[in-house]
Amino acid sequence: MMNLHPTEKLVLSTIREHEMIGSDDRVVVAVSGGPDSVCLLEILLRLRETLNVSLIAAHLDHGLRPGEDERETEFVETLARRSGIPCAYERVTQLANAHGTCLEERAREIRYRFFEGVLDTYHAQRLALGHNKNDQAETVVMNMLRGTGSAGLSGMPPVRDNCYIRPLIRITREEILAYVREKGLSYMTDSSNLDKRYLRNRIRLELMPILLTYQPRLIDHLEDLAFLCREENRFMEREAEKWLQEMIILAPEQSFDISIDALKGLPVPLQYRVIRGVIRRAKGNLRRMDLGHIRAIIELIANRRPQARINLPGHIVVKKRYKKLRFCVGEEMHRTEFSYRLGGAGRFHLDPINRTITCEEIPRDEFTGRSPSGWQCFLDLEALRWPLIVRNFRPGDTFMPLGLNGFKKLKDLFIDKKIPYDERRRIPIIESYGDIVWVGGIRIDHRYRVREDTRRILRCTIE
Repeated sequence: MMNLHPTEKLVLSTIREHEMIGSDDRVVVAVSGGPDSVCLLEILLRLRETLNVSLIAAHLDHGLRPGEDERETEFVETLARRSGIPCAYERVTQLANAHGTCLEERAREIRYRFFEGVLDTYHAQRLALGHNKNDQAETVVMNMLRGTGSAGLSGMPPVRDNCYIRPLIRITREEILAYVREKGLSYMTDSSNLDKRYLRNRIRLELMPILLTYQPRLIDHLEDLAFLCREENRFMEREAEKWLQEMIILAPEQSFDISIDALKGLPVPLQYRVIRGVIRRAKGNLRRMDLGHIRAIIELIANRRPQARINLPGHIVVKKRYKKLRFCVGEEMHRTEFSYRLGGAGRFHLDPINRTITCEEIPRDEFTGRSPSGWQCFLDLEALRWPLIVRNFRPGDTFMPLGLNGFKKLKDLFIDKKIPYDERRRIPIIESYGDIVWVGGIRIDHRYRVREDTRRILRCTIE
């Protein structure tokens, strides 16, 4: 092994400790042209024989600084050419009308989409980013200011998704600048890094210098905090994921159900993790979700009302449904009414609820006196009149439940059975000339039951 500079040794140690790179890997290096990325590329070039890797430079022109962007691109292309490595380049124009936080988020999306394209094009296994120890500290502070838990205090992981790596994460900005000066490396200065409209710039240029006067070792302390929170967060996430794999239920319309009683049996910190995990499954990410939203869900659980709901960012709806919590994106189904006319025995598909109903006359000796499930019933065919109507629940519906000598509102029956409000309209109801004869899956009407003297029996099955 060649003699290594102390900074190079620390980078090599970081790579090995976190298993960032494997032998024979192809590594894409994100090179903006600034001192961090120039330092990263130079160190990886010096380590490539030791690591047995091949390198590709990748540069994205965001199209926001006319003149300056072009000079940076030319600089990176020249740097790659002199280093004898390929250079992937792309210029974007979609950011011209974005501003503030929207601009930062949009730029990040485009940047990572570009990186993914380069990884695919070169069949590369890793993408190296130039984030350093100061960036890590600033990220922790920024997350604190925005409001966060241990996930935000974890900062940036050294390795993400087994692909994105940060070899400079233990190197300070001062060490990077000292390294490029010592090696005589040229680099570009990004004027947007001085723009105080961006929160990260204000933290770096204004807040951090003040905090360092109170604690000169602040960068080290924040690095330690991020490490501890990251390890604790990893453990808690594993526990939450194990619980979810056992307890979460995939409900209709790609929504998710969890048991309120089971959730309440968890320690409070794990409850928060589980709720975040369900939201991530329903929404695909946790953007715009903060601690206040999780608390709102906890309060929803504690609410004495058996049914309630809250709306979260990203069109996420969380519904309390007696003993269950349902997480879904938007509404689960359209509130359209449905009604089908059944002219006689046969098999019919109910499109709005994606169920099939089969009506068939059976011999008396096939009647056992009981239904094998709630989704099958036996009715006195001679008491019925065709056509039958299959429809959903309407306000004011009443019938005479089997075993009850009197009428009952369907609404009260649903409440007794603890059927959530938004499931009631999915329940098929069979009607004969204005009389409800069967509330599908629940109960038949007493007047249409099979008696001892019943000669003709209609069996109805819903699948």
